[in-house]
Amino acid sequence: MELLLDIGNSRSKARLYHAGTLTEIQLENINTEQWSQIKAVYCASVAAQTRVQQVRDQIPAAIPFVQIQSEAQAFNVTNSYLQPQLLGVDRWLALVAAAGLYPNTDLLIVDAGTALTVDWLSAEGMHGGGWILAGQKLQQEAVLSKTAKVFSAELETEQLSPATDTATALYQGAIAALVGAIRQAYAIKPTQRIILTGGDALLLQKYLADLPIQLESQLIFQGLARYIQPN
Repeated sequence: MELLLDIGNSRSKARLYHAGTLTEIQLENINTEQWSQIKAVYCASVAAQTRVQQVRDQIPAAIPFVQIQSEAQAFNVTNSYLQPQLLGVDRWLALVAAAGLYPNTDLLIVDAGTALTVDWLSAEGMHGGGWILAGQKLQQEAVLSKTAKVFSAELETEQLSPATDTATALYQGAIAALVGAIRQAYAIKPTQRIILTGGDALLLQKYLADLPIQLESQLIFQGLARYIQPN
């Protein structure tokens, strides 16, 4: 059994990986018996190394700790960045996971979290570049931080339409920007599938029902799992 970690600036997500199955777990809830069964820890982080060290200090020192970095090429995926290590490791792992799940398929990979990232991946495994946008909450926070008379609310709606109050206008405007970006990406370079992951994936999916969307809620962890070394 292996422990997979996705370390962020404010919180970390963890999964136990055993026999091809991912199980959600809280790092602080891992008991002594479970620690004794964990053979290695595989970690991805977009946070500072001080944050990684804080998490590592919670792990028994005897367990191997492997921090994954973006690479120029691995698992038949070729990174398009001239400096491959500068591609966010979350984006790299999404590419690696998607290539394994959908081989020989042209893909558009969308990770809808704090930021929304969009990456193209060809059937041959070539990364075609991508985009980074502020996520829906970050967009709203940016407007709120610069205006005195605008306020927000969580107002999920079944469809996008012109709003008649400020809170709804701000919320729907942020969603419309993300939906529009995904549609524009698909229009520029259509693919066989659009892989949608991240915390806002379900929220965005309903506005993209006419596109070839495939939800993959654990894409980053599936990418990490490909790095597990056989015993």
